[in-house]
Amino acid sequence: MSIRRRLLAAALLLSLVSAGPDQATSQKTRPTEKTERGITSLAAKPLPIEQARQRLRMVHDIYETTLLAMHRHYFVPGKEKVIPSRAMEDIFYRMNKRWGIQARWLAVSAQAMNIDHKPRNAFEKAAVRALIREKPSHEEVKQGTYRRAGPIILFANCIRCHTSQRRKPIAGLILSIPVKKPD
Repeated sequence: MSIRRRLLAAALLLSLVSAGPDQATSQKTRPTEKTERGITSLAAKPLPIEQARQRLRMVHDIYETTLLAMHRHYFVPGKEKVIPSRAMEDIFYRMNKRWGIQARWLAVSAQAMNIDHKPRNAFEKAAVRALIREKPSHEEVKQGTYRRAGPIILFANCIRCHTSQRRKPIAGLILSIPVKKPD
């Protein structure tokens, strides 16, 4: 998978985290559609205008930041190339500053290239176990924060560095966002 596609896929994942509570439920009950190239549609049902406005502002910000990160890290003549996960940290930083969404990589079933990606706490260790068992995600709401860990499938270009004995090695992405406590 190309660097551009990986960055855009990560950006899409970040945008899905902003789904409102009504969408989280509707996605469980709504049948998914397979579109061209085997991509599953996660198209949202109509949103209230303020929620739609905020979501599109965030998606715009993700795409703009991704474009700037790609140009800054990959299209400067003579500059040493940065690995994609490191370039994505620019996007993580901006999404945290602008939207309060924290993100971090998680080593799951492939060699961690950075010791900061190893699981740090009980939630992250449970997330690793869930993702190894091929669960679609692992989540919790605790102390006013919703945390979700989802898999990042490593393809041939990734496996060159992230050696693994697994047939389909995976990494993880942990996203956290403040939430209101239920009434």
